[in-house]
Amino acid sequence: MFVLRAQLCAFLLLLSVFFQHGCKTSPVPPAQKQAPHPEKAESPIKQEVPTGSESAKVEPEANSKTGIVIEKPRLPESVLSAPEKESASPKLNYDTVVLARATDTTAHAGWQYRRNRQGQIVGFEFSNRGGNRILPQRYDAVKNLLFTRDFQFHFDDRARQDIYLFLSDWAPSHDKQFRLSEIMHSVMLFFPRHYLPAIRSSGTRYIITVPTGEQVEFHAESREVLGGVFAETGVDLNPDKRARKFPGIDYVGKGLVVRADSRGTDPRIRNNATIRVEASLADCQQGSDCGRCQVPSQELWHQDGPVRFKFSTDQEFDRYLLSRCGFAIPKSGPEVVAIPHS
Repeated sequence: MFVLRAQLCAFLLLLSVFFQHGCKTSPVPPAQKQAPHPEKAESPIKQEVPTGSESAKVEPEANSKTGIVIEKPRLPESVLSAPEKESASPKLNYDTVVLARATDTTAHAGWQYRRNRQGQIVGFEFSNRGGNRILPQRYDAVKNLLFTRDFQFHFDDRARQDIYLFLSDWAPSHDKQFRLSEIMHSVMLFFPRHYLPAIRSSGTRYIITVPTGEQVEFHAESREVLGGVFAETGVDLNPDKRARKFPGIDYVGKGLVVRADSRGTDPRIRNNATIRVEASLADCQQGSDCGRCQVPSQELWHQDGPVRFKFSTDQEFDRYLLSRCGFAIPKSGPEVVAIPHS
């Protein structure tokens, strides 16, 4: 009996030692910092910068809440630059595409820009589609209501030779139909040609810089002219196409303007053009028509093949003006004439 009790005590002692070792807490090594998931890990923000003439520049923009200055990319068609060459290609290459540009996240539709196969911006355009003082009727393609005033700024090959603004007013006839043969077109060229046209968004406004360095201000949503060197009158909605007026855009700057108008055809072909400059009589060699000259369009534009302006440099055009019209392009430097802030 004594032996059994001694064996039982020994067994219980060994069992107690076993449980003490099993329940002993081992030291825990310091936790290592877990690496972030590769998909969620922060990485530098990559910004695609177009090459060539479409390379974007940056401008600082301050965050109103934090005060931190952030570099915001500028759109390539917003960067003011001089023409890259004098002459445009003698061939007309149908290699440009029209792309939409949304300037921000508001309701403003932005504008369209033209890009050629080399990635160069060679024009931009936008339209007044009604519902305002210039064009009360609204555009509605579903209902075949094509009321529009189009603004197309062209600078093929980014050359000085062929920088122009093409305007079009769309209005219906007596039978409420819109016909291509009745669209009222105008072409305008501005001198001196220091710059390629540029467009930028400034809040609810577009600022256009024309080749002279002067600026025009448009309402970003309605596309009405608000100020600068353009004066605007309404789209003529007269149902009689013969009595209808051409686009009511007048240049009121200090440079020289060439303008040609036509109904349903290219104004530059088999037509007449008016050359006008704001000049005093002391600067002219003629009398009552000083500062104004009308010439056949074939003297200014090639009539076969690509319709290019014949004078690739301002010096060439100046010599033509002095001999043909008795006045010259106003002499001014390439300073940008900004619109005063109201």
